[in-house]
Amino acid sequence: MTVAAPAPRVDEPAPLALANTLWIDRHGVHDALADKDYVQAWIRAVGKRLDVRPAPGSTDGLRLEAVGRLIEVRDAFRRLAAEATGDSRDLVASPVPDVATAVSLINAASAAETVWPELRFQRRRGLARQDAWSGDAFAEAVITVIARQAIELATSPRWEMLRACEAPACAYFFIKEHRREWCSALCGNRARVARHAQRQHNR
Repeated sequence: MTVAAPAPRVDEPAPLALANTLWIDRHGVHDALADKDYVQAWIRAVGKRLDVRPAPGSTDGLRLEAVGRLIEVRDAFRRLAAEATGDSRDLVASPVPDVATAVSLINAASAAETVWPELRFQRRRGLARQDAWSGDAFAEAVITVIARQAIELATSPRWEMLRACEAPACAYFFIKEHRREWCSALCGNRARVARHAQRQHNR
């Protein structure tokens, strides 16, 4: 049975948005990146949010290798996130075997020389940083920027606030801010319903 993937979520930092392309429903675990059309939509949505701008002469194609690299970075980040949060969700465990391998994959993805930061002046925002790219396809540029942001996130104080959502049938990670306990209000509702059902069962 083919199940439509949820719309791309780009409200979290880009590495988390990538990690959260795995999802669960009553039919099991699904990988949104298995659908090339979804990958293209996801790359466009995240690239726009990252403000990655093409350099003159760049191309905007999606090669099969780029999809594989995106999945590698996703799985590597999920391994790091699982280690950081003590995530025990076996159903969505990363196929990357250990932290050393995950670090190697993210470092390799971040090393592309065809992406570089540029300083831009905008009338409304003043000086701003943008990532420019050339040579490789747009997807490759976005992957490089995500890998670099993964490095920044994993070495920042926010990494201590990373959580695995513990709501039933959720595969997501999130940054715990304020009193946030789950990745979304929907997961919060599911967790409360499950707790209530468990209490009723134990009576």
